[in-house]
Amino acid sequence: MADAWHLKHLIDKAHELGADRAAPLPATSVVVDERVRLKCRVPRCSSYGRNLMCPPHVPGPEETRAALARYADVLIVQRDIAVTQVQVDAALDGKTYAESRALGAEDVGCDNEITAAQNAFAKLMSALEREAFRLGYRFAAAYAGGDCVLCEVCEGIEDGVCRHPFEARPSAEAVGVDVIATARAAGLDIEMPAVDRASWTGMLLID
Repeated sequence: MADAWHLKHLIDKAHELGADRAAPLPATSVVVDERVRLKCRVPRCSSYGRNLMCPPHVPGPEETRAALARYADVLIVQRDIAVTQVQVDAALDGKTYAESRALGAEDVGCDNEITAAQNAFAKLMSALEREAFRLGYRFAAAYAGGDCVLCEVCEGIEDGVCRHPFEARPSAEAVGVDVIATARAAGLDIEMPAVDRASWTGMLLID
């Protein structure tokens, strides 16, 4: 079990790294649901099978449950995205964010801003993982939000070698975690669909 001072330190560190909210949660309260992983395929996400940080290249719900059973504490972390759904809809012109990326659109209005925020959040979570490791939690493991976009197209999918191993992290939803239910269990909310307050939500496993 994580030391109370360490949890407070990690929460403070999350804010220092740019998080807007961070809250602790017992690992037993993390909600894993096969339907979350199903949504990667129905409808099929454009990143499915094309990104090392996405299914089927990452652990599934069964493996996630088994791993969580060995952890004591979790930190749920959120970082807001400075765009509204109205701006996103106008920029994507009827397409989803995933569809715009699949089409390789070079200029999709606020797409660059979303990608920058997503990359910043992935780096925040990996830095938080390193801090937990520095405190002595050798099994600390971080999950970011959404598909990894550190590379414009996942370059590691051809040879299985990630080009950004110290920053790239799968999302919690990619491994079957119901992020909305889990965040709410930690006292944090997720607006779904996001209209006025979009945010990335990640998870740090600590033990």
